[in-house]
Amino acid sequence: MRKILFLIGLAMLSAFACKAQDSYRISGKVSGMTDGPLLLIANEREKPDTLGSVTVKNGVFVFTGKVNAPVAAYLAPSDGNGMIPLILENANFMVNVSGRGAMIQGGKQQELLTRFTRISQAFLAEQAKVAAEAQQPGANVQALQDRVNKAYEASVNATIELIKANPDEYATAHVIALGISGETEEGLRSKYDLLGEAARATVPGKRIAAALEQYEKLAVGEVAPNFTTEKPDGNTFSLHDLPAKLKLVYFWVSTNPLCRQDNTDLVKLYLQYRPLGLEIVSISLDENRGEWRNAIGLDGMVWTNGSDLQGFASPIARLYMVHELPATFLVDAENRIVAKGLRGDALRDTVAKLLKKSKRK
Repeated sequence: MRKILFLIGLAMLSAFACKAQDSYRISGKVSGMTDGPLLLIANEREKPDTLGSVTVKNGVFVFTGKVNAPVAAYLAPSDGNGMIPLILENANFMVNVSGRGAMIQGGKQQELLTRFTRISQAFLAEQAKVAAEAQQPGANVQALQDRVNKAYEASVNATIELIKANPDEYATAHVIALGISGETEEGLRSKYDLLGEAARATVPGKRIAAALEQYEKLAVGEVAPNFTTEKPDGNTFSLHDLPAKLKLVYFWVSTNPLCRQDNTDLVKLYLQYRPLGLEIVSISLDENRGEWRNAIGLDGMVWTNGSDLQGFASPIARLYMVHELPATFLVDAENRIVAKGLRGDALRDTVAKLLKKSKRK
């Protein structure tokens, strides 16, 4: 009889353990924080959504609630000074914040995110170590660079293996989505292809899909996305309305030395090929109007210049998936993209070839 009761007890415990938790509890301790409000904010949509607010007392706080599915979130004081990111799901979390950082335990997705984070941290630690060694007299720069390259390759491979092992998890899609701005189209697509349907159906999964769809709209042969923006004098222009046999859409910023160097080459290119039908359309990702206008004058940028002064948050930069500068797109008279990503001699040779071909027509 005792054995039967024991087995029944085990069955009940097993059933309880297998039952998914239907709410979350975040218990935390923050060292050095004065008593005051602490917010729990969902950070999955364009606009943050406050899920809850509690008062920290003697460095201790507790959040409770329920979510329908895992969601990227963060904890933050009401003044916005400092954030602690986490993936919120219906689970128990323990958060400990000290001068050394935040430690979060609990939640399947958070634990997976931690595993991804450790891979990145290992690479950054090796990179910092190499940088310190490079400052020493007699340092073998090439050998040190090889070490960094090897560490980076190991980091990429470890990340890929972790994605393969967890293709249907929210955290996997979340990590890939966080890296959209640092990925090439090919790199992003290869990671997306590893995701399962469940991960693709999440908000970050859909964000990746949307980015890939936008990349497809920027393929050679596609019509270049049109935009309207402001000139330095306050007037506006639209890309498709500019008459030219060939347009060079050039993204730059006045604070980037490489862009300023390219401006010098573009002046020579423009003077040579403007009579043949070239127009340069420079889109600045500056945020300061004075710096933008000053650079235009100093560099002799006598072509069409535009900017919405929103930096990398510019809708135009997003439309063209610009994450690094300088970035270039060549657009023909029908506003179709004929080449992209060209600089220096490659850009000059392509412009010469396209305009000579256009002239023969």
